Amino acid sequence: MSAKLFKPIMKYAAKTFGIGFFVAVVTVLILAGLAFWISKKARRQKKNRDRKIVGLFHPYCLGGGGGERVLWAAVNSLGRRYPEYKYVIYTGDDPQKCLSFRTHVLDRFNIEIADDITVEFVHLSLRPFLEAHRYPVLTMMGQSLGSIVVGLEALRKLCPDVFIDTTGHAFTFPLFRILGGCRTAAYVHYPTISTDMLSRVRDRTCAHNNAGFVSRSRVLSSLKIYYYKLFACLYGLAGHCCDVTMVNSSWTFNHIKQIWKCPTAEIVYPPCNVTNFLAVPLQPDAAKREMSIVSIGQFRPEKDHTLQLRVLAEFLRVCPDTVRERVKLHFVGSCRNAGDEARVVALRRTVEELQLSQHVVFHLNAPFSELLKVCEDGTIGIHSMWNEHFGIGVVECMAAGLITVAHDSGGPKADIVVDWKAGRTGYLGSTPETYVKALLDIVNLTDADRSALRKRARDSVCRFTDEVFNREFGAALEPLLRPRRRA
Repeated sequence: MSAKLFKPIMKYAAKTFGIGFFVAVVTVLILAGLAFWISKKARRQKKNRDRKIVGLFHPYCLGGGGGERVLWAAVNSLGRRYPEYKYVIYTGDDPQKCLSFRTHVLDRFNIEIADDITVEFVHLSLRPFLEAHRYPVLTMMGQSLGSIVVGLEALRKLCPDVFIDTTGHAFTFPLFRILGGCRTAAYVHYPTISTDMLSRVRDRTCAHNNAGFVSRSRVLSSLKIYYYKLFACLYGLAGHCCDVTMVNSSWTFNHIKQIWKCPTAEIVYPPCNVTNFLAVPLQPDAAKREMSIVSIGQFRPEKDHTLQLRVLAEFLRVCPDTVRERVKLHFVGSCRNAGDEARVVALRRTVEELQLSQHVVFHLNAPFSELLKVCEDGTIGIHSMWNEHFGIGVVECMAAGLITVAHDSGGPKADIVVDWKAGRTGYLGSTPETYVKALLDIVNLTDADRSALRKRARDSVCRFTDEVFNREFGAALEPLLRPRRRA
């Protein structure tokens, strides 16, 4: 269409339908042109390439959480199994720190990335668009739109042959599959939206993702339900653009299957450093200076460390005097950003308010060796996140010989703290009262019963080893990395 004809048509349309129509059309044309340009550039990159590339989308790859452990275990597993590929990680972390990633991964996760595995990084300067604090309302939608912006930056800078998202940013799949012509895979730790979240809004339950002013209002709760349903529909459509889907637990599997309508999803339990924790020597509880309760987990709001402090305060009130003076709660976790650091400050304030200063110790961004030492000296493990997708920290506590009390929901309930050889492997709780009851039960166990429980728990974690993950993760991706030839 010539410019002479296009201009009067747009002028007439703007006059007839309003300036909003004109702006919308121009915006659509600009976005379509941008998408076409990125698509053409991305596909051109692959033609002049002498080695195929696997791209892993993990904007915070140098973090210290379970998700990062999965990432590096995946890189190590794929690099050994498919050495013909180059592995590229899309991240917003400091490029200088990325240069020493092998040292960081070995120190934090005890995973040794072999030198012959080629790992490179693509820096994402637009990563701030992923941060939740930028979207005080409609947070999920805002972050998802932000992931599209960041995904476009990633695709423009480097188009891989196989794209794997390991952080739950499902809206990147249509970009890489449709615009980039990539084969796509997901390892889903936690569905962005779930039917449990809908239930909380419908029941008007106040939570970290359902503010009090919303839960108290029937109108706002109804609007939020419609918003959740719309988002779930879009989330499902994005998930349909995934060729291979892996999930980390039975709980995640059920939700992804329901929302993504994905019958072929596979459960691949995350790699837990079971070997090192099983090597932690078991000391008789009577020989320990403290009765240590160990909490492993990043300082994120959903981990609900405040619940653990309330449990501790109540437990100290009702436990025997001989136990009370020896009790210490050890928080071992990493801080990803200023928000996490602010949460630690708030937790310290709560410790003061509950008069628990003599009973709480913080181990922030502790190296792996310190974590092992805390577990060796510990007696009990505690976990308090509602609907934790899996619970690597729970597995680590059990493997280290800590008698563990986890939240009665999600992965811990469905996959981890389950009977093994017809016996208990730990305890489950959901309220301060049920947690305190479990702690009192542990205190009152005989030495023989504690020893038997610890042995069952340690035996049960053989399902979650690095070796099992490496085998199943690599096998799940075989159709993408080594496609079967047609007969």
